[in-house]
Amino acid sequence: MYNYEWDPETGGYLLTTKITGVIKEVRPVFKEELLLLGFDRQFNWQIPDTDLPLMWAEGRRYIYRGECIGEAVGGGLFELPVLKANILDLKILPVDVERMIGQNRSLMNGLVQLTLKSIFSTYKKFVSQVDLLYVAFSGGKDSMVLLDLIQRALPHNDFEVVFGDTTMEFSDTYSILGEAQKFWPSLSWHIAKAHINAIDSWQVFGPPARTIRWCCSVHKTAPSILEIKQVLAKRKNKRLDEISRLRVLAFLGIRKEESEARSAYSLLADGNKHTIQINCNPILEWGTSELFLYILSQRLPLNKLYRYGSHRVGCKLCPLASSWYESITNHVREEEVKPFIDVIKKTIRRGFNDEKKWKEYLESGGWKQRASGKYLSNSEDKIIENISNDKATYIIRGMNYPWKTWLTPIGDVFYNGDDNYSIIYKDISVTFRVNESSDCTSITLTIPPKTKSSIRFMYLFRNALYKSAYCKNCKVCMVECKTCSLFISENEILFKNCIRCESCLDKRKGCLIASSVSTTGDGNMSKTNIDRYKNFGLRLDWVKIFMENPSVFWQNGRMGSHMLISFKAWGKESGLLDKRNNPLPITITLQAIDPDSPLLWSYLFVNLCYSSALFTWYVNHVSFGYEYKSNDLLLLLEDDYKGSSETTIKNALSSLKDTLKSSPIGPLLGQGTCQINGKVITTITRMGWLNPDPLAILYSLYKFAEISDNYFSFTLSDLLADSPERPGISPAKLFNISRETLQRMLYQLSHDHSDFIKVVFNKDLDNIYLNNEKTSLDVVELF
Repeated sequence: MYNYEWDPETGGYLLTTKITGVIKEVRPVFKEELLLLGFDRQFNWQIPDTDLPLMWAEGRRYIYRGECIGEAVGGGLFELPVLKANILDLKILPVDVERMIGQNRSLMNGLVQLTLKSIFSTYKKFVSQVDLLYVAFSGGKDSMVLLDLIQRALPHNDFEVVFGDTTMEFSDTYSILGEAQKFWPSLSWHIAKAHINAIDSWQVFGPPARTIRWCCSVHKTAPSILEIKQVLAKRKNKRLDEISRLRVLAFLGIRKEESEARSAYSLLADGNKHTIQINCNPILEWGTSELFLYILSQRLPLNKLYRYGSHRVGCKLCPLASSWYESITNHVREEEVKPFIDVIKKTIRRGFNDEKKWKEYLESGGWKQRASGKYLSNSEDKIIENISNDKATYIIRGMNYPWKTWLTPIGDVFYNGDDNYSIIYKDISVTFRVNESSDCTSITLTIPPKTKSSIRFMYLFRNALYKSAYCKNCKVCMVECKTCSLFISENEILFKNCIRCESCLDKRKGCLIASSVSTTGDGNMSKTNIDRYKNFGLRLDWVKIFMENPSVFWQNGRMGSHMLISFKAWGKESGLLDKRNNPLPITITLQAIDPDSPLLWSYLFVNLCYSSALFTWYVNHVSFGYEYKSNDLLLLLEDDYKGSSETTIKNALSSLKDTLKSSPIGPLLGQGTCQINGKVITTITRMGWLNPDPLAILYSLYKFAEISDNYFSFTLSDLLADSPERPGISPAKLFNISRETLQRMLYQLSHDHSDFIKVVFNKDLDNIYLNNEKTSLDVVELF
């Protein structure tokens, strides 16, 4: 809201309306932090024994009475930061807090009154429209200020306070909860906790990771909404499964200053994350300078972790935590962090023989990078899929629920006799056969002809089977059901008046556990068929001949027999030919495009990256901006294809280099600038596409979704979390596009083609929504 200027007289700061560039986050520094880091021992600073703030920190820079006097650099889970100081033998005086509060009273009163009015007007607007109001309390500075403002603005009987106990909270947070309950004894407090302890859930799901963040849903979102439902059920004297409608207003302590993603948040957000919840963010515009002034002036309880230097209060171990947070918390509360470190060591298979290697792995955040269950000791592939011609077979072992359980959200299932069934989905009817034995269940269905409905059906049917196999009643699906039609108890799943919105099945593999612990379908590169091109690459000249008249291509007299054999392989993988070497219907659309067009070649290239093992390897293992000698690429390929003959490796590399040299994929799409000596390619440099066409990006997004189990909604962060183990490949990895450029292009695409893509880049969200009724081939029709 305001900027600030340092005040040497008080040792504090003065809020100002002046615009002076970027406003930095500021936090008070207490004696506990300086002693922990060792400024007294290393620089002989004299630190007074007082509970008052002694100085301030902007990031890792220490500001004392207007001057930067020190800095903390580096540090991590097992290492404290390295200290720098400009002054030795410093005798520190505490901040004159009372005087600082007095000097800022005028601006702070205005801000507080404005916020109180905003809270009350929101309350008046929604109180008759919702079933319940609640304040989300975490024990951090933001929720502490938020709660005090809410209780000042609203009648205490008209809202609840919900503390989300993830069971990953530090003891300091539980202590501050107790203090807050004593500070506001007239408020209605509730503690929301999952039915499973965090240590146990980490062993069931595997440790969370940056791209597998099941923990927030299981331990925060689901328990909080369930607690609210319980409160409402008690009020109405009903059972939980009798609550058929729920609409709540949630007051959250979100602030724009916290992150770039939250900088686009608005005061009110209706159902951005959960359709049953309206979010109100009263302190959205507040900065930390106003926040701490308010805490100090109102003498609010403050979590002790802040006194040790933590800039936030969160879980004991988090895949999104900064190295600073990990350094502070693991040195202050090592005994509380250790159980989670032990779970990582127990559940992640890395083959480390000594503690030093484990420490290096944990310090570098290696455990945060996993994209599947590949390295988990409890990885479990319960489903074997076999897709052949027009048949799909699913062999399921160790199902947690009968195979029918999760088919209800798709459609009605009918038994036709002799183990044959049929299911109605929208405008199609699909038959399937079920064979059940003591150790497995086999389900075989005839794949319906490809339509928008059938593509969606296959995605949902597969996800329903995964849920039956893996579901362990985490209850996330239950709380996300917008009609409250799904009820999950300890050992039962019930649907009541399901409207078949499909939301409970519309996630990767349909299930948080399945996507976390299974290893199938994770994009592991095929070790076969890299040498199937007869030493030829996919050439521009060949595509030109094909586009002239696809129906008579095989009779053209300009290509030799080996070239035609090579084109059969390239044509299938690039999306030009079907399995019988006939032109695909989409070629009619492609014929209207100039054969030299980068848009046409982006279509071919993206398809190759998903269908050609050779190009899948190339985009995952060859970095942008680095000049590779031919021998470098040979060694890289040999290392990943151990066991393949030298001839196979060389032939494959020859085909790859010929594609980069003889087609626009190399120079025009920036996938390989070739240095040539005579006829020999000596080096290849992959730079990326300088001016990517937005429609090419849209096509790559739909391919990403289709290859990722038809997962049509995802975050930008998840999209960019590329890994060779993941099936989908982001446009950034394909074309070397920065996050900022990609975000701008997605905004433009959502404006120009809103029937294909919508984006929500605000608040805590960076969501991308593709239309699940469209396909990648529908995008090609836009070319």
